[in-house]
Amino acid sequence: MGQRQPAALDITITSPLCPAILGETCHQTCAAVLAAETCKLHSNGPKCQELGWSCIPLAVETYGNWGKEAQDTISRLASHLAIHQSFPKSSVVAEIYGRLNMTLVRSIARAILARELPPS
Repeated sequence: MGQRQPAALDITITSPLCPAILGETCHQTCAAVLAAETCKLHSNGPKCQELGWSCIPLAVETYGNWGKEAQDTISRLASHLAIHQSFPKSSVVAEIYGRLNMTLVRSIARAILARELPPS
């Protein structure tokens, strides 16, 4: 059995309506999260590798689509929690996504409320 590495979970939120990627998102589902994952791996992967860590991008679109890396990581985490807590994995997965989604909604709302309104 191999030795486990520490992991850096790098959360990023992206929009499929971003002008830089809008053309791709019209033709490919989840293009925005795939681009965000790739960007995070390129920008943070080398530093993580240097430290002996795994770089795991947790990308989510503003409309709720999660990237493959995030889905795989949440699934693995849910498997471990389900075993240790004696709950069905499906319930644990639903709980994790529910908590993450609510946290993201609150954070986005705070960011919107923190913006200064232009003078009228």
